[in-house]
Amino acid sequence: MKARKVLPLLMLVIVLALSAIVWFYPPTGNFSVDNPFWNGLSAYSSVAKVVPLDSYVNLPSSGKGTALIVIPYEQFTENELAQLKSYVLSGGTLVLMDNYGFGNQVLGGLGLGMRFTGQPLLDPLFDYRNEWFPEITDFSNSSVNRNVSSIVFDHATCLNDTSGATVIAESSSFSFLDVNENGVWDAGEPTGPLPMAAYVMMGQGCVVAVANPGLLINGMINMDNNLQFIGNVVSIKGSSPKVFVDQFHLPETSLDEGKAFLAVVYGVVASPLGTLSLIVVVLALLLTPIWKRRESHDEKR
Repeated sequence: MKARKVLPLLMLVIVLALSAIVWFYPPTGNFSVDNPFWNGLSAYSSVAKVVPLDSYVNLPSSGKGTALIVIPYEQFTENELAQLKSYVLSGGTLVLMDNYGFGNQVLGGLGLGMRFTGQPLLDPLFDYRNEWFPEITDFSNSSVNRNVSSIVFDHATCLNDTSGATVIAESSSFSFLDVNENGVWDAGEPTGPLPMAAYVMMGQGCVVAVANPGLLINGMINMDNNLQFIGNVVSIKGSSPKVFVDQFHLPETSLDEGKAFLAVVYGVVASPLGTLSLIVVVLALLLTPIWKRRESHDEKR
């Protein structure tokens, strides 16, 4: 009988405890600027003082003096593509980092010809540990590559149709595009050097395509000259730009969805009516056993 009386209160305590764990546990999503684990961007975020974006509405009206990093793992709306184009034309630097996502949708929406191939780029000789981590050592003689002698990619692809772009980094001559994805080179598959990063001037701004976002994550940002390379790329139109990072074209984890739900709940509870409702519910749970005891006592009388 006593256990049944305290069960509602115990369930409330458990729910609140689990909610607190979800709320305070760090984000775990790939490329999240708040994710402190190997697959997050917290290390780069702290260095570059990045501003996370959950909507392009929050971009400045003029892109001058800013850079926007986009890792396109979710599709874009026509309105979002128009916002990106306006941002670049007004002077912004768009750094598009992709391997197997929706980067080509963005490039097409901007009216550019270069594309991500979307197929694995392997290098059995110039690599870090294995061919899936190609080491790039061939760079154009450009200020974009100052103080950069090598960078490491993680499960990269490469670019094609770059005739209208300036290529700034290429894979080695031993690399190849694994078109049939069997892990070995087959006759007819393109071999290196293949373009890995390139840029196009557009209006007052610039679009930089990098064929892999992996060099940004905490587990790789300090490998070789990865951090220096990214710093050079975002500064292609001027030093020390304000750096934004798109966070709403990344796939959400269950933890992210839980945090979003709790944020909505917190917003409701934080309102005057929500706070009053919560107080009523808690008081009801606490006073129910007392009411029942009084009713039982009255019945006996």
